[in-house]
Amino acid sequence: MKKMSDLPKDMAEEVLCRIPVTSLRPVRSTCKKWNKLSRCGVFAKKHIDRLGEEAKEGRLVVMMMDYRVFLMRFNLSNKSSCVVEREAKLIGPDGSDQIDVREIFHCDGLLLCILKDDHSRLVVWNPYWGQTRWIEQTHDCHLVDQYTYAIGYDSNSKSHKVLRFIDFISSFVEFKIYDLSSDSWRIILDLHPRNSWMVRYGERGLSLKGNTYWFASDVESGDGLLACFDFTRETFGPPLPLPFDSYFEDTVSLSSVGEDQLVVLFQTTNILTFEIWISTKIGDDDPNAVSWNNKFFLSANIKQLLHPQWQFPISAGFFIDEEKKVAVVFDKDADINNPTREVAYIFGVDGSLKEAADVRECADNIYDAFVCSYVPSLVQLN
Repeated sequence: MKKMSDLPKDMAEEVLCRIPVTSLRPVRSTCKKWNKLSRCGVFAKKHIDRLGEEAKEGRLVVMMMDYRVFLMRFNLSNKSSCVVEREAKLIGPDGSDQIDVREIFHCDGLLLCILKDDHSRLVVWNPYWGQTRWIEQTHDCHLVDQYTYAIGYDSNSKSHKVLRFIDFISSFVEFKIYDLSSDSWRIILDLHPRNSWMVRYGERGLSLKGNTYWFASDVESGDGLLACFDFTRETFGPPLPLPFDSYFEDTVSLSSVGEDQLVVLFQTTNILTFEIWISTKIGDDDPNAVSWNNKFFLSANIKQLLHPQWQFPISAGFFIDEEKKVAVVFDKDADINNPTREVAYIFGVDGSLKEAADVRECADNIYDAFVCSYVPSLVQLN
């Protein structure tokens, strides 16, 4: 009797191409032949293309809850609700059970993980290949909780980089770049005029086409704007406009449509409505240029969510589905008696609120789940 491992190469490829990304690791351990085949670049491209087709049936989303990272699939095919399936708890970067992660940042299928209890290292992780790059930190340990991070890449060399900065405006500024190709940190200076604008502490950036965007504010007026770090030129560009008037205390959260468009969720403090806007395509040659569609994608009233204490937190996680004309927004349960239940609220472009999807119970009733869409990457870290 023939074994599965004895299948012809083309037939084995067809079988392996149907395997979910979260099942690749145990499959690779089945036999040396399948391990070698699944790590072939030609096969991997075919596998990822197939996963892209399957993604039309359900969005793959990376979520960080209770300091652990999960891969979730959100199926929006049902017009009245959303079905959430937990694909897997991603295996930790060290190959064993997961370590605790305080923050994650996503770019090009790579996850930059800021560890909860280990301040001496960072790790860049490609879950598709199961590869990691551990990065030794060089910092002032007393300021470790004040650093802002981002991950991106040089559009010319495709070399991935990590940006770490801290900006106290009046007293201390530090910007450092870690280049994965050279395995080294270096200081960069004079990135933007002092005392002009600042990124709010705790603000999560969004990486798009290798560059990172943040909601920032003018230091003098408090007016909201977008700041963009260009990883190719290693500098901040001029402030970019938002399609609405916003201020430092407002909620402005970023998402994307593929690699071409920025999506922004905006809610004014103490106002029970929010808007979602979509940009036109970001230019390949100039990341410091953005324009916005004249009409927002969605406007909705959150008064439906029962109690007056509910409102989007800073950096509310969300994604949109243009085809199904919905936005999925993540937060704690609107029921104040059950604050540890993470749910996904599904808003239609007509302003309707569909049935909330139950994501999972979590022990933390303060910090909100980090959410970002996930697409497997062919980038090799080793």
